[in-house]
Order: sequence, then C-alpha cells, then structure tokens
Amino acid sequence: MITIQQMVDGAKERFDEKGIDEPLAHAELIAAFVLNKSRTYIRAYRQNVIYEKEENLFNKIVEEKLSGKPLAHIIGEAEFMGRLFSVGPTVLIPRPETEELVEETVKNLTGAQPSRILDLCSGSGCIAISLAFMFPAAEVIGGDISPQALEVARKNAANMNLGKRVKFVQSDLFENIEGEFDFIISNPPYIPTDIIETLSPEVRNEPRLALDGGPDGLDIIRKIIANACAHLKAGGLLALEIGCAQSEKVLKFFKGEEWETPFSAKDFAGIERFIFARKKR
Repeated sequence: MITIQQMVDGAKERFDEKGIDEPLAHAELIAAFVLNKSRTYIRAYRQNVIYEKEENLFNKIVEEKLSGKPLAHIIGEAEFMGRLFSVGPTVLIPRPETEELVEETVKNLTGAQPSRILDLCSGSGCIAISLAFMFPAAEVIGGDISPQALEVARKNAANMNLGKRVKFVQSDLFENIEGEFDFIISNPPYIPTDIIETLSPEVRNEPRLALDGGPDGLDIIRKIIANACAHLKAGGLLALEIGCAQSEKVLKFFKGEEWETPFSAKDFAGIERFIFARKKR
C-alpha cells in the first residue's frame, strides 16, 4: 500500500535525477490524471492510500515521461486558458506563452467586438476555440496545413459544443482562406532548423512541421506578414508569437504604407515574445 504523497515524492525524485523541468508539477499532474482528480485534491489528500491498479498506471506513465515523451502526449490532453484540450503527436502542445499571446491580443483590440477572426497555424485549435468562447458572436476560422492537426482541432471544437461556430480549413497559410478579418492571430513555427536537434527530447518529440521555421526560424513569419494585409479589414490587427531574439528582425518585415507602426510585447519571463501590427485605416 502506498499513499499519494509517497507516490508523488518518488516520481519527483526520479524526475529531478533526470533533469526534467518542474518535477513536482509533473508528478502531481500524473497523479491527478490517474486518480481523475485535480492537483488541489492531490495536495489536500496526500495521505490517502491508493489501489495497486492506480499505482501501476502511475508508474507506467512515469516511465514514459522519463523516456522523453511529453506528458501531454502520454495522457492525451493539455490545459489551455482553463480548459482541457485533446492533444497528440500531430499537434504542438499548448504553452503558457501562447495563453499570453491571446490575452495580449485581446488587450490590443479597438472598436467594436470582432465579427471575423482567423487563427493561422491552428494546431489543436486551442487559440481559435478560446477566442470563440471570448467572442460568442464572432465567426472563427482556424487554418492549418496538416490534416492530422485539423482532425484534433475539430474533435476539440466538437467536445466543447463549438463544432458549428468554429470552422477549421486545411490551408497552407492563406491559400484557402477567404474574406477579411478583424484580426489575425498566429503561433507559427519559429525555431531555426539547426536548433531543433539541440532542444530537449520532449520538444523533439513534437511535430517537426509545427516547430521548423526554416534556416533562421522566420520563413513562415515572413510569409504571414507579406500576405496578411490582404486578409485584414481596415484597422485590423495582426498578432504573432515569435522566438527569443527575433523581435528586431521581425519588426523590419513590416514595409510599405499598409501598416501602422508595429510593436512588440514581452511575456512574463521578460522576453520579447509577441509582435503586433495594425493595418492602416
């Protein structure tokens, strides 16, 4: 017989030895998944004894995590803006920085409530679906080149009763996107090709298509900026998540008379993580 506390402590120690980030958080998340409870429950009832079947499942997941698999892929779900989304090996795992992208974008909206929103490189659909909850009168489109990712996104929308309101389109960026939007938001691939193999095993287990931004990490971002104006309403906003030390280069991509002065914003870690630009009225 083993308590929740003993189980969590043992996993935390093993994650520590392996150099896994946030070892306690990962151990608690696994326990919460196995017991179908919240992390708050795990902490409040840590002296509870668990069944052997639950302990065996917990240990199995710990071993998979130690092998380098992302926890979200093992358990098949990840939290984004307070909601659980299905994820898997075909989509990027939602991250806190992308939650900040959504929050910062909403802060920078002006005028009336948006009626049409586009999420490019939509992946699991977490951005598009979260925005659909925020703006219930808006039509939300999510575009992604990967049919496998779109399958996950449509499943998430259906699970949250948004299958009719959020439309997912297979599209190489703007290729199959029609009409104009009040704002366009994107967390595109932005990691330089040569850097990917130096990243942690967890990140390398994520879909290459969602990571690889070309030799300098900016191939997709260049294309989005070059074509976004044609799909924005006058005064419409473009919002992008970018990588570390990319903001200065990305700001220079906004050329011509179409854009008001673009600007960057920092994430909670103080990194220039987001770029915003408004189409001139």
